[in-house]
Amino acid sequence: MKKIKRLHLLQKKENLKQKTTISHLANIKNESEKCQKVEKELKDLADQKLSESDEVNGYSFHANRQLIQKLMEQREILINRQEFLKNEELVVAKEINQSKAKTDVLERKKIEEKIKLFNENEQKQEEKYSQLIKR
Repeated sequence: MKKIKRLHLLQKKENLKQKTTISHLANIKNESEKCQKVEKELKDLADQKLSESDEVNGYSFHANRQLIQKLMEQREILINRQEFLKNEELVVAKEINQSKAKTDVLERKKIEEKIKLFNENEQKQEEKYSQLIKR
């Protein structure tokens, strides 16, 4: 019976770990979506600045070019962040799969232990019954 309780506690612990990992995965997905949205806005803003064809003086032209360069740098940073989040998402998904597999193994062991315990109890009952018959 102690082994069954231990397996049950291990299973609960693994389920809790799995839930926290799933919530972490959801957070990663939300952050990835935000990065995509910001990256798109930066790209649109840079395209808008590039398409402006008003006559501008030298300083304004230089300032616009620096602004576009900074926007592109930030966009590159966000693209790298998205790649990192994609890799992190794969790692977390793998952890979830491993956790599910571990939970399944614990469930199977718990069932096997219950069957073993039931068989032992049944055998003890048969021995008691046979001893009563012999008397």
